[in-house]
Amino acid sequence: MEQNMSKNFKDKVAFVTGAGSGIGRAAALAFAREGANVAVTDIDEKGNQETARLIEELGARSLAVRCDVAQTVDIQAALDKTIEVFGRLDFAFNMVGKLFSDSLQATGVQKCRCAN
Repeated sequence: MEQNMSKNFKDKVAFVTGAGSGIGRAAALAFAREGANVAVTDIDEKGNQETARLIEELGARSLAVRCDVAQTVDIQAALDKTIEVFGRLDFAFNMVGKLFSDSLQATGVQKCRCAN
């Protein structure tokens, strides 16, 4: 993999949602290339585990946690596990959202807050 790393985030910890694929995975790998240890979260456990493996190939530590960001209890558990394992949290990168087919008025503010 890429060997020329600046390590600007050495000894920092990043928490990335939606890290099982796409932009979330790319962000998690970018944090790792910069020297951060990375907690990766996703509802796709297989993709999440693959991202964690790729992070470790880059020489960083990783933690893969299944997390549905629409569930407050999942978010809290993932954050708690991150701090338990790494002892801190420096960055949070949210790459997850939820689409609603109804208007904002019909959907309601509480559901929108849950999706963010």
